[in-house]
Amino acid sequence: MFIAYVLLPVWPLVFSLVFAKSKFILDYRLTIKALLIYFAALKEGPVEHYFSDVISNENVIPPTIKGSCIKCGNCCLDRRCIFLEKSGVDEYICGIYTSPLRKFSNCNSFPLNARDIERYACPSYTEVSLEQPTTPFLKTEYKTSWMRTIN
Repeated sequence: MFIAYVLLPVWPLVFSLVFAKSKFILDYRLTIKALLIYFAALKEGPVEHYFSDVISNENVIPPTIKGSCIKCGNCCLDRRCIFLEKSGVDEYICGIYTSPLRKFSNCNSFPLNARDIERYACPSYTEVSLEQPTTPFLKTEYKTSWMRTIN
């Protein structure tokens, strides 16, 4: 994180060039302020999550997670992501969603587990249990009962 802070004055220019969005350089002071908030939010766990969960696993939502995104922005560092843009009343969109660089971020993997849902108080995803049925169907029982009906 130290390097991120050292490069703070340069980030607005880098973001403007990489993501083809002039707002980062045109609103330089606002971008710097947003970056400080963004860096503080990153320190709260997403960086650790990225290295422990995202890189070491597939970026696919597991079958134990059900739901769909309602664009609340909670998972975007509790609406502190510098790339998050307001798109309506209590609705947000990712400003770099179409960027090929986005696939290398945490964003592409939410939620991977119950901790993700809990961390950001996600209102639309839930974890469900994939338990086996309590009374398993045994093939031998079926065959036996079927044979009895024929005889």
